[in-house]
Amino acid sequence: MAARGKGVRKAMAGRPAPADAAINPASAPKSRGRKQQPSPECPGEAKASLLNETSGCSPRGKGSAPGGRNVSLENSSPKAEKCDPAGKSKQPAEDAGALQKKQARHSKVKAEVVSGALSREKNHVPSQEEPDREEKGAPLRGKKTSQKERVSAAEQPDHGRAAAAAAAAAAAVPRVEPPARRRSLRDVLKSLIMRKGEISDAAKRVNSVRELLKEAIQKKLPVDSVEILNTGSYYEHHKIYKPNEFDIMFKVPGVRGDLELYDDGDCKGAYYFIQWARNPKLKDFKKNFVNDQDRLSASKILTKLRAVIVDTVKTIKEMKVIVERKKPGSPAVTLLIEKPPSHISVDIILALEMESKTLGNIWKRGPDIKKWLGEKSSRDLDRMKLCLVPKNAKAGEDFIDTWRLSFSLAEKTIIHNHGNTKTCCEANGKKCCRKDCLKLLKNLLEELKTKHKNKNQFKKFCSYYAKTAFLHACTKWTSDEDWCPANLDECFERLLDYFLDCLRKAELKHFFIPDCNLFCCDLKCSKLAQAIESERNNGFPIFE
Repeated sequence: MAARGKGVRKAMAGRPAPADAAINPASAPKSRGRKQQPSPECPGEAKASLLNETSGCSPRGKGSAPGGRNVSLENSSPKAEKCDPAGKSKQPAEDAGALQKKQARHSKVKAEVVSGALSREKNHVPSQEEPDREEKGAPLRGKKTSQKERVSAAEQPDHGRAAAAAAAAAAAVPRVEPPARRRSLRDVLKSLIMRKGEISDAAKRVNSVRELLKEAIQKKLPVDSVEILNTGSYYEHHKIYKPNEFDIMFKVPGVRGDLELYDDGDCKGAYYFIQWARNPKLKDFKKNFVNDQDRLSASKILTKLRAVIVDTVKTIKEMKVIVERKKPGSPAVTLLIEKPPSHISVDIILALEMESKTLGNIWKRGPDIKKWLGEKSSRDLDRMKLCLVPKNAKAGEDFIDTWRLSFSLAEKTIIHNHGNTKTCCEANGKKCCRKDCLKLLKNLLEELKTKHKNKNQFKKFCSYYAKTAFLHACTKWTSDEDWCPANLDECFERLLDYFLDCLRKAELKHFFIPDCNLFCCDLKCSKLAQAIESERNNGFPIFE
């Protein structure tokens, strides 16, 4: 039977196909015993069969079967009837022209599929959908990935994440380092420290004069009592160079009166008239110091104070003390205590403490210090009694007989309790560099005034401007960590930047009176800013 079937198949293979079978291969009789290659009219089957044919066939030719038998492309597979609508389908047969066009089209698709498959499998060329998989080391699609390949791919760095991080770092603003200096700020601070021997000698001289003046003022002025307030940089512990300047305030408590604002002066909100009220403890004040408008005269009280001081100084024999000439508009009587080879300057000021007026009545729109010093310190300052000193407001070339608000005691309290924490700069507490920065700014201002002394440009810039800028800076950077001693250079640069900004704008608001601009006078702010910037750009050679 096997020999008979073999002969029949040879006879059928040698017999020419009918005309209709040549035109429609699907209508050809089925072969027995094995699967045949699919018809080109079925693209899906053709693609699978052609891949198998090109990869695993023998070199006998395109149409040779694995067993060595020649199989004609016109012979259909067992599935040809499903693909051919003209076989067992009830649809009408297509004409010969349409079938030839379809056969040509499928032949073209077959050739493209074969060529693409050969090129990818033999030459390992990646497809168009995966152009860069081989470059990245990833496996081709359809190919199983080994465990080693998956581990190596996972260990590769995330280039996208790294690129995003690099872009974010480039976009970030670089940290500005302080400019290089010829001399370190620590060395500058060491040169500003006062010697203990000089401090002790100066304190003895000043204290002896102070006690004599207190007794004389209580006797010769119509007051019941006088209290001493030591104010200024020496008692606030930010004095530099030498102990050669002292400020002593004699406070007269229990003064009654109504305050009338004088708003036409050089510093708005700082000058007042004191409308006299009944004062049982100060009966003689009305006779000697109240003018025709029933206002307490600052000029008359200042004149009387000077006379008392001059008479008292004449009685001092153990040291030479001189009373300086009167300065227009100044509320102080200045004494010069000779201490060879130099002298000590002492400013004596008389202040009136208002009985029913507190700092909170004036300081309503001032800076908020709660975040810096806390709510308790803020309440204590609000309850502090208001003081006025006999300083005349300047209106053009004339001086008006006014009183000026004094915040010396409040400033001293704030600077003593300057820390955000209660133990800042105490014996067992952490240190800060607030006062060091203030000393450096004052030193810079004084050195520039000395350097440009011949031009007389910066004579009107006093150290009080530096202290005011310092207080404002403390309200902006409230934490003690913002003033770490290890970051002295950065802290000083920050304070200096704020002071420069005030100079460029020609605006430095009084710390307690926001309406008062301390730079409102004819000051050369822009020139001072240029001088400071020049020093900073060159590493502060003025500190040498």
